[in-house]
Amino acid sequence: MLVQATIVAAATAIPAETAPLDAVPAAPRPKFRAAVMRLPIEIPISAGALEETRRRNANAMLAAVEAAMKGPGEKPKLLVFPVLPLTSSRRAVSGVPMSAVAVDLVSEPLDKTYFAPVIEACRRHDILIATSTQEKVPQLPGVYFHTGFVMGPKGLVLRSPKSQAQSAPEVSYLRDLQKDYVKIFGPDSIMPVADTPLGKLACYVEAEAQVLEAARLFTSKGAELILHTSLEEDEVPWLALKQAIGFQCHAFLLTATTSRFRRADKPEDEWAGGSSTIVGPDGHVLAQKAGRDEGAAFAELDLNDIGKAKKKFGRNTVPAWWLYSDLYKR
Repeated sequence: MLVQATIVAAATAIPAETAPLDAVPAAPRPKFRAAVMRLPIEIPISAGALEETRRRNANAMLAAVEAAMKGPGEKPKLLVFPVLPLTSSRRAVSGVPMSAVAVDLVSEPLDKTYFAPVIEACRRHDILIATSTQEKVPQLPGVYFHTGFVMGPKGLVLRSPKSQAQSAPEVSYLRDLQKDYVKIFGPDSIMPVADTPLGKLACYVEAEAQVLEAARLFTSKGAELILHTSLEEDEVPWLALKQAIGFQCHAFLLTATTSRFRRADKPEDEWAGGSSTIVGPDGHVLAQKAGRDEGAAFAELDLNDIGKAKKKFGRNTVPAWWLYSDLYKR
């Protein structure tokens, strides 16, 4: 049974460059199958249609979980979904206010929210699921985040609000609230890493992946898997970015993207760009769903490959932080 994760503190994490590049791990790292989903979502056409739309989206999310678990081969232990699978990133264009959809992830257990059926699926299959939601925080009235999070059989594993990448109206950013946020949740709460039986996990949302420092920060805290819940535009070279992150940070990057948007008042769907992709720690694409392909893309993840990539490429790619931190100050 998967157990509750612990958060890896930034202050005690060992920076990647301090470990010998040819060091052999004391024990073998986990091997397991993972999946990234590329799925459609229905947009609520009005505030009045929100609840029924959310119900249909929730049923579609659960159906996708069951389909992934019933497929051929070993069952995945980790599933990454696109952003906002129950309400859609296009919520704002329908006049649905953030206050109507935001969830309290901090003080209310996930199985008491509209993610309760998903938590039950995590328990039924003993899996972890990553996605995002609109979040409200009791200690910060009127503040709303777009938060990437990981859930499992015991509930919330990790939550990581957007830190700086532009988002929809009403979304707040940690860059603007850093001192208040740290005062409430502690110094390790911004872009945290969780230690789980599947490895050390981090999670971020959409365009946060366009900022290389974000992925570097995760791996400096020991992250082995970066879970990227996303929506992608064709004008951004997403695949190149994802391969660079995998190669430069020597971590697995698992991106899930929305395939298309549905509206009850529109005869045709709007297709999105990009791809749901799993990239290995050497930068190679291990699995992908793109274009008008939908469903799950699967890959076998061997965390021992991280050490192999560092040994092979680390002399060029693992940063000397002391050098760059000094230059950043100038």
